[in-house]
Amino acid sequence: MTDQVQIQIPRPKVREGSAFTATAYFRDRATSAASTPTSIKYRVDCLTTGRTLTDWTTVSAASSATIAITSTNNAIQARGTESKQLTVAADYGLATQVTESAVWEVEDNGAY
Repeated sequence: MTDQVQIQIPRPKVREGSAFTATAYFRDRATSAASTPTSIKYRVDCLTTGRTLTDWTTVSAASSATIAITSTNNAIQARGTESKQLTVAADYGLATQVTESAVWEVEDNGAY
């Protein structure tokens, strides 16, 4: 049974317009063994603006999922820094659903 989701992102800060790949791992908390949930979905939000950047999207069920964070996801609305969030749900919509989120910062190219 999947009851733990761990998300790895390559860096906590990225440049505006860059892209990267995040990986979600699914495990059984009691045994720490890899587990394959019934379904996997993810979404990307901008915490700074409150906008949904990618609505719930289905990923093939496996013990891990690779999720592309695109340059469009990492565009910003103004100069400065914006916080983005990836949320991953295992067993989406079921009584056994478990979710986890990871946050990163996007800095405009002029901020470096």
